[in-house]
Amino acid sequence: MTHAHNTPVPAGTPTTTSQDALAATLAALMPLGGGLLVMVGYAWIGIFGAILGLAGAVGWAFWWRNKHKTFFPKDLRGGSVGGIGALVAVIAFLLFVSL
Repeated sequence: MTHAHNTPVPAGTPTTTSQDALAATLAALMPLGGGLLVMVGYAWIGIFGAILGLAGAVGWAFWWRNKHKTFFPKDLRGGSVGGIGALVAVIAFLLFVSL
């Protein structure tokens, strides 16, 4: 595959469709993970735990923004989204075990 003027496409350049899919996945996982974090806190400690979970979710969002300089970076990698997916899976498992 080539760009205009027959210059080769760099091998690591993701396509627009893959970037859209990663952004959509991230847009679904971040609020889900934040909500699960609040529910885990509530299930473990009650209202104080929900407040701690909310603080953790806000901290998670600030950490993500500081790391990537924006919530949806243009060069989003599958590893970052996969890491968020794994973290959300662990939080969901903890919630399931605690109920």
